[in-house]
Amino acid sequence: MTLARIAEAPIGHWSQGAAFSADGRTILVGNMVEKDLQVFEWDGAQLRDTGHRIKVNGGPAAIRTAER
Repeated sequence: MTLARIAEAPIGHWSQGAAFSADGRTILVGNMVEKDLQVFEWDGAQLRDTGHRIKVNGGPAAIRTAER
């Protein structure tokens, strides 16, 4: 497999991790300075910032999705 840049979007500051939903359509990015998780949607062609932010008490230094 080869990695290729297919989309990009602005994110917060000092971002520490990203997690993908099982279907790959939702992406969460942890932003340390903003103390939030930024929510993106991927439709297979375009990446869209949903505008949703999930606030956390501290910086989200690590993130993981649940195993099935």
